[in-house]
Amino acid sequence: MKKAITLFSMLFGVAMSLHAQKEAVFCKGKGYRGYVFDTSYLVLKSIKEQHSRAVLSCDEIKVAEGILKNNLASLNANKVNQTDGCPNISKKLCKYRRQYFGFINSKGEKVVWINMFWNKEFNDSSKHQLVSVSDGCSYYWNIEVNITTNTLSNLQINGKG
Repeated sequence: MKKAITLFSMLFGVAMSLHAQKEAVFCKGKGYRGYVFDTSYLVLKSIKEQHSRAVLSCDEIKVAEGILKNNLASLNANKVNQTDGCPNISKKLCKYRRQYFGFINSKGEKVVWINMFWNKEFNDSSKHQLVSVSDGCSYYWNIEVNITTNTLSNLQINGKG
């Protein structure tokens, strides 16, 4: 039994190492740039009524970014965690780098989960792994963009800590 557990641990470790080495696809456009992760990337995130993960193209990212740019200010009216030196995400949107993950909900709609982090955090590791930070106020936030219905939801802005 101990040998089986050790073998499993070794195989799991190798699989995770290989998985972590995969690079995401880089997409950029006017006012945005970031990495698109395919469905093989394990992300501990789900959306409401999730059916499956989805592969995203740079053209779909462009659509999602348009929806974000046009609708963020109204969703962000309360400016949660965006005072005392923390940026207003609506006004500084182009300063953030992104990570994109695709999902399909139970209605068959495609949803893009965008993980946002301040430009200075953009480095090689962001194309291999999810940038996840506790606190940090509005330097770190994420949002869901439904590119089928052209809507935004689930705006999450980190606390100040």
